[in-house]
Amino acid sequence: MADPQKTDDLISSPLFLKIISVVIAFTFWFYVSGSRTTETTRSIMAVLEYLNVPPQTTLKGPLKEVEVILSGAPGILSSISPESVVCEVDARGLSVGKYRLAVRVIAPKDVKLVEVIPTHVDIELMRYIDRLIPVEVSLGKELPPGLYLDMVEIIPKDVSVKGSEKDLAKIGSVRISPTLEELKAGGELTLPVEIVKSDSFEDEVSYEPKNVKLRAILAEGVPKKNVPVNARIIGKPTDDFRLKAVVVEPGVVEIEGPLAKINAVTKVDTETIDITDISKELNMVIPLRNPEDPMVKLVGASSVRVSVLLNPFTVTRLLSSLNVSVEGRSVYPRWKVEPPSVNVTVEGIPSEVNSLDEKELLIQPFVNVTNIVSRRLTVPVRIRNKTEGKLKVLKVDPPNITVTAELQ
Repeated sequence: MADPQKTDDLISSPLFLKIISVVIAFTFWFYVSGSRTTETTRSIMAVLEYLNVPPQTTLKGPLKEVEVILSGAPGILSSISPESVVCEVDARGLSVGKYRLAVRVIAPKDVKLVEVIPTHVDIELMRYIDRLIPVEVSLGKELPPGLYLDMVEIIPKDVSVKGSEKDLAKIGSVRISPTLEELKAGGELTLPVEIVKSDSFEDEVSYEPKNVKLRAILAEGVPKKNVPVNARIIGKPTDDFRLKAVVVEPGVVEIEGPLAKINAVTKVDTETIDITDISKELNMVIPLRNPEDPMVKLVGASSVRVSVLLNPFTVTRLLSSLNVSVEGRSVYPRWKVEPPSVNVTVEGIPSEVNSLDEKELLIQPFVNVTNIVSRRLTVPVRIRNKTEGKLKVLKVDPPNITVTAELQ
């Protein structure tokens, strides 16, 4: 059995205490050093951001999150939040279509990126449009006989619908559906807007406003409606004229009939007006055609006044090498002109221009030498126009010529 006294002396000896201190220090150093160099991994689900998406386009079904695996010291990894890991896909410079793009990850300081799953994402850029669609009033059941909606006002009358081009093509109409009881109560109604579509939307479609106001009067009698008058024109004027406008007075007429029938009528036609080869404006009274549907009738006027307005159609013609004559009294017996001829451009209606005969000298260039005492002088070329204003002189080339006196 060991001597207790010797054991106490050993434990209390300076050498033993030094050895124990060294062992404790080495153990502490090993623990701290090992905790700094030991690495572990952590998986984080991070939000995927899409940058530089072109204007007026939208992403179809984009991936929302990716898995990011990071490595680092346990203490640092445990303090990282998913919001501190940036994951991006850059769509700069792309147009409408399908693409596979790389995922870029920006990891926080003091950690390493091990892996991102997936490394690439498939995207489809679709055209994103904003369309104004008029709001229609839809009655679930036809109104009782003898009743119809009059003075219908919808505020606002259009709804702004935003979405992909493919989804908006599925929209048939935008409507509100008041009940008969609501219409009988009268006053201003606030009704929800309903999008009528041929198929389900593939992506998000938004619309504003969600509700519109309806003001309408539930009236008794036969429904009436004002529609524009369409003048039926065939043929064209002579080559000297072009059709400028067709003016109809009155421009609208009233029709009556079942509501569904009159809503299908967009115009009322006149009887056919033939303007073939006319050369002057027309002003006439023309009967209206009855609507094709026999259940729709014209109310009031059965004819309208139609004015057919014309514009003269002009062409130009070059009269080349017309001889320049000398007119007027001078101290010199004779004059020489240089150049002796000029080119003249005239404008007028085709029939007058085409019938112009250069030999008839209806367009006559000349110079006047009255009171000229210089033997040589540049003077302007004048034009004698014998067409009684039917032709207009546009240009004389050259506009000035030289006259030289001949002494013998």
